[in-house]
Amino acid sequence: MNIEDFKRLAQPGLNPNQIGLSSHLIEEALRIRLVEQKFLELFSQGKMNGTVHTCVGQEFCAVAVAGQLTADDWVTSNHRCHGHFISKTKNWQGLIDELMGLESGVCKGLGSSQHLYAKGFLSNGPQAALVPVATGIALHNKIHKQEGIAVSYIGEGTLGEGALYEAFNLASIYQAPHLIVCENNLYSQSTPQTIGVSGSVLDRPKAFGIKTFEADTWNLENLMQVSKAAIDYVRTGHPAFLVIRTYRLNAHSKGDDDRDVSEVQFFKDNDPLTKLLGIEQWATLAQKIVAQIDDHVANVNPEVLSFDNYVKDQLPRKITAKLEPVFNEKKRMVQALNGAYRKTLEAGAFHIGEDICDPYGGAFKVTKGLSTDFPLMVRNTSISENGLLGVAIGMALMGAHSFAEIMFGDFMTHTLDQLISNASKIHHMYAFQTSVPVRIRTPMGGKRGYGPTHSQSLEKHFLGIDNVGVISLSSLIDPVVPIEESKEVNFPLVILESKVDYGKTLWGGSEYFELNREAKIFGALRLNPKVAAPSLTIVSYGETARHIADHLERFFEETDFVPELICLTQLHPLDTNLVERSVKKTGRLLTVEDGSVDFGLGAEILSKLIEKGQFFRFVLRVGAEPVPVPSITKLELEVLPTIDRIIALVNAKKSSHGVKS
Repeated sequence: MNIEDFKRLAQPGLNPNQIGLSSHLIEEALRIRLVEQKFLELFSQGKMNGTVHTCVGQEFCAVAVAGQLTADDWVTSNHRCHGHFISKTKNWQGLIDELMGLESGVCKGLGSSQHLYAKGFLSNGPQAALVPVATGIALHNKIHKQEGIAVSYIGEGTLGEGALYEAFNLASIYQAPHLIVCENNLYSQSTPQTIGVSGSVLDRPKAFGIKTFEADTWNLENLMQVSKAAIDYVRTGHPAFLVIRTYRLNAHSKGDDDRDVSEVQFFKDNDPLTKLLGIEQWATLAQKIVAQIDDHVANVNPEVLSFDNYVKDQLPRKITAKLEPVFNEKKRMVQALNGAYRKTLEAGAFHIGEDICDPYGGAFKVTKGLSTDFPLMVRNTSISENGLLGVAIGMALMGAHSFAEIMFGDFMTHTLDQLISNASKIHHMYAFQTSVPVRIRTPMGGKRGYGPTHSQSLEKHFLGIDNVGVISLSSLIDPVVPIEESKEVNFPLVILESKVDYGKTLWGGSEYFELNREAKIFGALRLNPKVAAPSLTIVSYGETARHIADHLERFFEETDFVPELICLTQLHPLDTNLVERSVKKTGRLLTVEDGSVDFGLGAEILSKLIEKGQFFRFVLRVGAEPVPVPSITKLELEVLPTIDRIIALVNAKKSSHGVKS
């Protein structure tokens, strides 16, 4: 539909004497508009900061859907969320305080206009980011036979986002009770729909087998009836799509409006609320609402959140000097992982991923047999890394210990929107009212000949994401230990596994080296020599640490350095305590990481030690060559940090700098 189609819908307009709508819904729509107008006034007075996207003209979209929901239902919204929030929560006072940056705001002023949270409601700015999250919320309610549906508001501009179609597909596959409401106001910020959206809006969800409904904000009685029909249908256990044709009367944000003035005026003249305000009954009510709003603004508590109360760290940074010996059963790493994840399911966890169900059991068979024994809680998904992680986040928000498997670490790039826009920010921007204990597990690395797009080690790209922990599993220790410990932390966690490590038997001990572990959550491992003082500290992680451990005697024989190996489990936040203790003895440091070394883990370890005044007699960072990993086996092993390459680089460094062992 184009602008002329919308004009034909609006022109007959509302007969103010035949509204067909209850008075409390009209009052709610009026309150939304008047609060929005107050926001613009406060911005002009310099009493608010940031930005605001008002829904003036679209108030009945909120009233018709969010206003008909129950306390058990959830709403996810976008940048234009104020009307949805007021309709769902009725807390217009807390919303005003939020946008004024006050501690009394619904998110203590931290989220401001776009980032709102209350029980049953959350909004975020990036388009479509919360739609798969809402699918996860809906799926959680369905699995646990709980009351409540999920409703997601989007604009028609969001039809360009891939995450939306992943959510369409997953909601349809799982038959999740998820209603997606598209407020079609013809413009994506300044881009007309004729330029930004091709084809039919309704044909998109229909392609996924999703039932569709349509209405508009100029026929209010029909809008309420159609919205109720869509909600009732979703409550029967199916997804649905409701498009509401409407028109935004204000600028996209505070004043950036390039639309034709006469076009905007036409819709103002035919706006239902504008017509209602021409009637004394509603004009009088509007005056009372304005007085309530003004009174609230005049009497707000001016307190703002302090720096100390905001900078709360979720991540584990406990330091311990205590070490405990490590003893492993004789079993393959893949079997140990399978057993560890089975324990999480026995405790009520949720697992989702591509091809993780039986009979396949995952690309590397880590989840073999789990879906047979836990069919509701182990779910196959389409190829949709962003969407499946969104579903896992939604499950986690509802309290599930939630695991999302990304089949290859290379594909973790598709998860960055969910990790950065949602998982990493939710705890702080929603004022610590909720957390996201989601776990993203994935196999990183090469040595399998899979080639450039299935062999990279991309962990350094995730180590800098605030509020997201990263751990690396190694067959040096039974993975049941860190996986069990993951239940004790309440933040997003990336779990790195290794394709090569899957087939190895857990470390069984050494005649010359003793294996101990720090006595804390995600504690590092130390392999120290039994018969001689160490002269070189090696720091690595994952399968590469195991690979080095298997060749420590050879390393000594060919370099003359007595090595002490530190295997990090927790990569972020980085705790260098055990490394520091070792380097104080050796004065020498070798870091080995699976990816290229520039801007990597080795550089971070080195910088932390230098900041603490550590002096080095020998320093070397080893990693993969800064090129895509090739498929050719011989060439691949020359590119990656194998023991041959590590020893050669250590000896070359010794020779060029005249270093003594």
